[in-house]
Amino acid sequence: MINKKRSTDAVKTQLSSLQAKFKNGDRRIGLPLLGLGAVFTVLGVSLFMNKTLMRLGNLMFIAGVPTTIGPSRTASYFFKPQKTRATACLFAGIFLVFIGWPLSGMALEIFGILNLFGNLFPVAWAIAKNMPIVSSLVKATESGSNRSSSYGRDRDPYSDERYDDGQGYYGDHNRDEEPESYY
Repeated sequence: MINKKRSTDAVKTQLSSLQAKFKNGDRRIGLPLLGLGAVFTVLGVSLFMNKTLMRLGNLMFIAGVPTTIGPSRTASYFFKPQKTRATACLFAGIFLVFIGWPLSGMALEIFGILNLFGNLFPVAWAIAKNMPIVSSLVKATESGSNRSSSYGRDRDPYSDERYDDGQGYYGDHNRDEEPESYY
């Protein structure tokens, strides 16, 4: 009798922990689902809008978001009044992919995702700047993108001292003198 009571208590404990994981979200399950959804979607797009892969990607996305952050937080985020249009575009795009119109569906999905998560991109960029390996890549891309603006307004971009060897350019010498070599 005591063993039976212990087993029912263990089952109740496991069930309550499973309910808590489902209610609050479980990142160990949700993040791989989101990753697989992204992989299937990218593969579907790269393989000339393969409908099956894109449908699998959408299913993984639909399962991954609530599993990662929890169903209540998902509903409260997606169904905010200011995000109604973006949510409608995302779900309409998913529906269009499911019925077999992948190009229109992906266009609507991208529009919806950018409107839903567009305000998170600066936060993700700031986090990427502080990550150990990624920060060196981010800094390299930032320094590479500012090369053209490093001249400033007071400097003439057409006169660069790096190419001046001190003898002037071709045609700058006196016509009476014989140049050393043009080659």
